[in-house]
Amino acid sequence: MKVINVALKVKPDQLSAYEAFIADLVAGSRAESGNLSYGHYKKLGTDNEYEIIEHWQDEAAVAVHNQTPHFQRFLNEVDQYLVAEPEILRMTL
Repeated sequence: MKVINVALKVKPDQLSAYEAFIADLVAGSRAESGNLSYGHYKKLGTDNEYEIIEHWQDEAAVAVHNQTPHFQRFLNEVDQYLVAEPEILRMTL
């Protein structure tokens, strides 16, 4: 299993727009055949910090995910909502 955690710090004036934007990524990712779990969470005690926690069947499932339209849109557009680069942690279990 592949686990990917992505920490995101969103511009305070972009919170509503970001949440609408990210909904497409979450819904599309959850529908993928190799996805075991895909969650998007606001960190406790913060107003603008989020975490994406992804569980994938294997590396092949991640490779397919990386080519999907919803993930490509995320890559191309997410920077406009963020105050810093996403922090990404990848693990194999």
